[in-house]
Amino acid sequence: MHEDERAFYKKYYASLKGATIVEVDGGAEFPAFTIKTPSGETFVVEVSRDPEGNGPGFLFGLPTPA
Repeated sequence: MHEDERAFYKKYYASLKGATIVEVDGGAEFPAFTIKTPSGETFVVEVSRDPEGNGPGFLFGLPTPA
């Protein structure tokens, strides 16, 4: 990844710092999370395999549900 791209994504994902997940739609093809920022802004984040939205993605590292 080029350094300019790395800097862009670092800033892009930094908007999640301190945010809270307030709703989860894990049953959708594209997993979606409603996020609320510390300033009160609310938005929906969807997990995709790439920026063009060519297919759903997967988050690794979460605990296995009981």
